[in-house]
Order: sequence, then C-alpha cells, then structure tokens
Amino acid sequence: MADDVVIFSSLNLAEVHLVRSMLTREGIVSKMRRQFLAPLAGEIPVDDARIELLVEPTAVEPAAALIRAAAEAAKVERPCSACGEPNPGSFEVCWQCGADLAPTLEAVR
Repeated sequence: MADDVVIFSSLNLAEVHLVRSMLTREGIVSKMRRQFLAPLAGEIPVDDARIELLVEPTAVEPAAALIRAAAEAAKVERPCSACGEPNPGSFEVCWQCGADLAPTLEAVR
C-alpha cells in the first residue's frame, strides 16, 4: 500500500472505525494513519491531528461511492414502525425502542 490514497479523514476515531468497517464489509481493504494524534488536537494544528483512512488507488471509486451513499442515507429520516420515533436512514435499529427498522427501498435493491 505504498501509493495509498486518503479516502476519508476525521478527528473522531469512532467515525473513522465505522467507515473502515463499512468498507471492510464490502471487501475493500483499508488502513488507518495518524490515529494516535487526534487527542492532541489543539496542542498541534487540527489538520495535523486528523485520522486518515487510506485505500489502494484501484479502490478509490468504489470506496468513495460507499461513503457517499452512507452519507446520503443518514440524511433521510424514517419512522420506527413500533414506536413512531424518527431515525436516520442509516440506522438498522430504532434508537428509542430498539426495534428493527424496515429496510428502505434503496437497501432492498
């Protein structure tokens, strides 16, 4: 992974892990860089403290498409069929009552 490309970065380690997990589920190999610098934000320049997620150049397009799709899904809210509470479209379980959320039409395709 010598010529790796940064596909995602954040100061939030959990967020980077979630994106990496999503890529891994789809068979896209990635690695993290600078994960130990995030706690130093403020002590060092914020941009230097960002955790980076890297992929091979051949995986850039599929990885970017997955990240865009996940970001779009999170924008759409859908109500829980059990309690009626609105949930982000990226949720699989209702945050309020824990019930399974019905898949969206996009997830079924």
